[in-house]
Amino acid sequence: MARKKTIDELRIEREKAEQDLKLRQENLKKLKAKEAELTRNARTHRLCTHGAMLEQYLSPDEFTDEQIDRVLRAIFRRSDTIEMLNSVKRQAESQSDTN
Repeated sequence: MARKKTIDELRIEREKAEQDLKLRQENLKKLKAKEAELTRNARTHRLCTHGAMLEQYLSPDEFTDEQIDRVLRAIFRRSDTIEMLNSVKRQAESQSDTN
């Protein structure tokens, strides 16, 4: 028959469990912060990359931000642009399905 633990033993065990919980919560907090940082870094990289691609066609020296916005809105409202985007998405999906 297993011996019953004393109140002091239970308190010590509880304190150890609370310390372990605190360490795990701190670790979780650090992991969440790292995940947020990586997500932010990936977004920043994507924005810079896409912006650089856009500048190949629409020089910021020639167009204001407002003009570029108007051009992009007009382009992305066109049915042939929407069809082309859907086609590119389908091609990417079919390539990922074969891999």
